[in-house]
Amino acid sequence: MPQSPQFPDLALLRQLPPVPLAIWLGYRQDPEDPRRWKRDDSILSINHGKFFDHLTHTGGYGVIDLVAHARSCSDREAIRLLANPPDDRSVPPSPIQALAEHPHHPANWPVVRDYLTSVRGLPGGLVDRCRQLGLIQADYRRNALFLGTDAYRRPTGAELVGTFLRPGGSRFRALTRGSRKTQGSLWLPVDQAQPDTVILTESAIDTLSAWCSLPELRSSGTVFVSSAGTTPQLPQWLWRWNLQRILCAFDADASGDHSAARLLQRHPNAQRLRPPGAKDWNDLLRNH
Repeated sequence: MPQSPQFPDLALLRQLPPVPLAIWLGYRQDPEDPRRWKRDDSILSINHGKFFDHLTHTGGYGVIDLVAHARSCSDREAIRLLANPPDDRSVPPSPIQALAEHPHHPANWPVVRDYLTSVRGLPGGLVDRCRQLGLIQADYRRNALFLGTDAYRRPTGAELVGTFLRPGGSRFRALTRGSRKTQGSLWLPVDQAQPDTVILTESAIDTLSAWCSLPELRSSGTVFVSSAGTTPQLPQWLWRWNLQRILCAFDADASGDHSAARLLQRHPNAQRLRPPGAKDWNDLLRNH
């Protein structure tokens, strides 16, 4: 007997940011107006949870309304689609499980934001933009959560970084339970569909730091990707793109150099990119 569709907790649905979902639904950011998102049959303005379609002159609030609008379906069908997406890349996958494991706690966001800007030196505008896109969140333990997705922007897990020092001076670092870093990770820019160059760093914070430190490499064909640790080969999910150049930007230490050397042996189109004068890209950012 077929199982009845599972409906998610609506409170979790209401926490979903609309911009990543718009990307899943086929929208791309307008390069001339970053507040607008376009596809062939629709032009959206998105302001936090609200959206307005300039072609149909209709709008709504929240991801249920957005899915119902984009898929021309009822609210009930939109909820079912979010909870139980079919095996179809044209349909957004469900991000419910990732949120259920580590739901966003808005009350903890100021602590996480202060850590990322004051301690890690990341620009406030970049951090706020990533939060708006759903790529950075604060969990209930006041950890910074960096959302990992595959090339189709389907959630694959998240990196966690503690905002407080533990006894001994270290910080908590982990992947959320069920994360699959061979299938996806944090990457920028959010709307890059067919890149030809990847810059691979060891962590989400280093990815954001390299993004800030290498503006000359932020071309339309480049993605900055976290591998959530060193790896001797290109993560499997990146083969979805037809990459012509791989820049291995691991840390400038023995572990980073060793893993980079092994990766370069496996991939003839790979090159080493060390953070100049610093151990890693976040150190480089803070030094400057």
